Amino acid sequence: MTYVDPQGPPPERVVHVRREGGATGWFVAGAVAIVAVVAIAFMLTVGARTPTDDQIAQAQEQGRAAAVAETAQTGAAQATIVAQQAARDASAAADSARRSTEATAANAAQSARDASARAALSRDDTLAPSADPNIQTPPAQPQPVN
Repeated sequence: MTYVDPQGPPPERVVHVRREGGATGWFVAGAVAIVAVVAIAFMLTVGARTPTDDQIAQAQEQGRAAAVAETAQTGAAQATIVAQQAARDASAAADSARRSTEATAANAAQSARDASARAALSRDDTLAPSADPNIQTPPAQPQPVN
């Protein structure tokens, strides 16, 4: 029913809109409903399966085995790191010992040279004046008597 105000201006044109072809919306809604029903059925059938006690025990055993293997790998990696550090420490200690030994040997050689030089000087002082014909010694002076 259309209401026209009698005191207003007369309507110029009345447009009636008619909708046709509304089947597309129903088709999409039906497809979504079918997918939802199939998804619910799938979830009910798959979700209804519970693992048996044997399957649970087997999964636990596999988890323990994996944990043991991982622990062994971690331990081996840590042992390798410790061994590498020990090798580096041993190498550094060997280098330090070598340097110390070389320094001690050099000091000992210098001490031996010094002792040899002192011994040669003391031998020269103790030689008699006539032992070497090339050395001219002044005549001994008499000691004054008091």
